[in-house]
Amino acid sequence: MNKRQLGALLAVNLRLLNPQVTDRYRKKGKTGSELTNKLKLQFLTNTVIFLFIYGFTMLSIDFSKMPGMFTFYVGLFVLLGISQSISGLYNVFFAGKDINSYLPLPFRQSEIFLSKVLIVAFNVIPFTLPLLIAFFLTGWHSGIMIPIAALMSLVVYLLIMTIIFMFCALIVFALTKTKVFREHQSLVMNGLMGITMVIAIGGIMLMSSGNNTTGTSYDRSVISIFMPIFQIFNVPVSINSGISWLGLLILLVVFGGILKYLIVPQLNEQLTAVNSALLNGSGQRKAVKRQGLNANLDSYNWQLLKEPNLLLQVIMNSIMIPVIFIISFSFAKLPSDLPLKWIGVFFVAGIAFSSFTTNQSALVGNLISLDRTNFEFVRSLPISMKQYLRRKFLFGYLMQIILNVVIVIIISVVLNAGLIMALALICGSAWGTYLMSLHYFSRDYRLRLTNWTNVTELFNRGGGNLGMVATMFASVFISVIILVAYSMLLINTPWSAMINVVVLAVILISSWLLLRHYRMKFWNQFD
Repeated sequence: MNKRQLGALLAVNLRLLNPQVTDRYRKKGKTGSELTNKLKLQFLTNTVIFLFIYGFTMLSIDFSKMPGMFTFYVGLFVLLGISQSISGLYNVFFAGKDINSYLPLPFRQSEIFLSKVLIVAFNVIPFTLPLLIAFFLTGWHSGIMIPIAALMSLVVYLLIMTIIFMFCALIVFALTKTKVFREHQSLVMNGLMGITMVIAIGGIMLMSSGNNTTGTSYDRSVISIFMPIFQIFNVPVSINSGISWLGLLILLVVFGGILKYLIVPQLNEQLTAVNSALLNGSGQRKAVKRQGLNANLDSYNWQLLKEPNLLLQVIMNSIMIPVIFIISFSFAKLPSDLPLKWIGVFFVAGIAFSSFTTNQSALVGNLISLDRTNFEFVRSLPISMKQYLRRKFLFGYLMQIILNVVIVIIISVVLNAGLIMALALICGSAWGTYLMSLHYFSRDYRLRLTNWTNVTELFNRGGGNLGMVATMFASVFISVIILVAYSMLLINTPWSAMINVVVLAVILISSWLLLRHYRMKFWNQFD
């Protein structure tokens, strides 16, 4: 394998991973290897920050004495790794539609394949790094020397991630060989990722329901399928540990052999055929006869949702990742008979959760850029741009509300919240979603792209996936401080009604200021 050519492919794909950051560095005069090194450094820095933040929350857990908690975290991030890998593989290999561009260039099939898989890994690894932390802490608390524990953790982590990538690649590439996929490509891939997401969320909910308390230690029910991994770190010198190592190596060899001999040899022809079909069918739209401007605008916005992988990416980042965060730190259930004075806390919690779920990958934050060059065409039509954008905003907001209601229901089930408190969560989420939607809708207009080829380019504006995760952490941190302070005031003072009135007044004033800001700075420019 030509390392120079592979390095060139990786450099190209790394620049495509976050076009906004690449453009920013180019404007600063960074080119060639200097630009590539800057992108690598930023990725590594963001990854270390993410590892530190999540690792800090796990330091208080003694996994060596809590196998249930260990297997829960392993299952949690393995499911997330699988779902992210499948969507990433489809984005990089198919949705990008760039395979045909490599045909006249002197690249081998294996180099193209490896470079794209590594790029998928770059996107997935930050979301699964807590596995590495859990492995190390388990080995360390079990009495393994720190250098050996670190080395073992890294090896096992790389083995598991490689197995996940190979497994997902087999699913995706085997599926693209079928006749059903050739006839209904977008439908099949969206269906696959939808099923994967449902299985992942269902698995997480099932695992989170198995909590138990033993003595003074809090642990979860053990997930048997992941116990062999626990044995590797808890009793490293044992027959069970040796069998676990052997099992991982066998899976690695089996999946690697299938990929090498059944997938990679025909990969170039397969990808070329699929990408050509996607390009040929990308401009097809069915005519829909509807009456009225608003009806036609709604029909047009629905057509935008047919962009391959768009909805699944939106749902993944608006539901999957927040659910992972929520369930990861939800170790206790709430009393079902909370007094009415707590309605305000749950309303504020709904606002907080909306800031957590309505992010840069939300549909409402990308609808304008989904127009591509059609946006300039619409500007030339004799219709009101304010009406056009307001209808588009309303469409995106309603879609986001549906997703947030799903999340609230999940939260209510996990935390055992009562009906009244769940309704307070829904109302708070609805209002918070409206305010956050205004922010990200105006942001989409400010950062709009018209020449994108992959929806991940839109989601990566302003920091990419790691930036989104950092924003989530910041939202959680600030929200926890506010909610804890609010709750402590209700508990420690007899003036709960006055406190709730003050909080309501703060919410109303803050909301009015935000609405006024977006009316003057955004909507009024279209008068």
